[in-house]
Amino acid sequence: MRRYLIVANRTLGGVQLLEAVRERLQHGPAHFRVLVPVPPGEHEGAHEDAVAEARARLEAEIERLTALGADADGEHAETDPLEAVRAALAREAFHEVIVCTLPAGLSRWLRRDLPDRVRELTDAPVLHLTAPAGMPARVTAQAVRVSVYVGESDRHDGRPLYTAIVHRARDAGLAGATVLRGLEGFGASQVVHTARLLTMSEDLPMVITIVDTAERIDAFLPVLDELITEGLVVREHVDIIKYAGREPT
Repeated sequence: MRRYLIVANRTLGGVQLLEAVRERLQHGPAHFRVLVPVPPGEHEGAHEDAVAEARARLEAEIERLTALGADADGEHAETDPLEAVRAALAREAFHEVIVCTLPAGLSRWLRRDLPDRVRELTDAPVLHLTAPAGMPARVTAQAVRVSVYVGESDRHDGRPLYTAIVHRARDAGLAGATVLRGLEGFGASQVVHTARLLTMSEDLPMVITIVDTAERIDAFLPVLDELITEGLVVREHVDIIKYAGREPT
């Protein structure tokens, strides 16, 4: 099993790191150790608060990597980032080190040339990733999205079909459903329906989007079979990113 060391703090939870982990998992089983340095005096505010935030990010990141199928663990180190990496490399050998920082001009680690200095400590490759600053706390997970394409004039038991689908999705306890009204489109009939022409705007395309776990979506598919006599259903795997609320600044 290949072993990777991830060095990050405020950039944990970013898409760049997620993609890097996913790429490495494509080559087989892998272990990821997440190292979160929290040197005293580096962060604004009380050091205890910075440590608590780092621990929360670490726990969330381990959950996210585990959800991807990775073997993951981690630790926070209340010391200089370079010294934290040096200690981790002394305890364990890694096939690659991934250093994730804020962009240049915002990152204290980059001002200290941390990626290059880490390269001096190991013969393993060192990948440097940058992530946007100021991103809110977020949770990333995998889910399934179903997109249902029907016509605006389609009916079920006397009411619009898209309304029937939304209500049945709610009754099934799904996470949510959204109906989008198309401005223009055509289907199997090859007739273009458009909001720009009154005579062609009576049956505009409607898209109902539902996102939930694979198990819940698959359990709901027979309901769609019951409701839809003509239309298109697309099922696809997606990554969902849910942003947590923040206090206004």
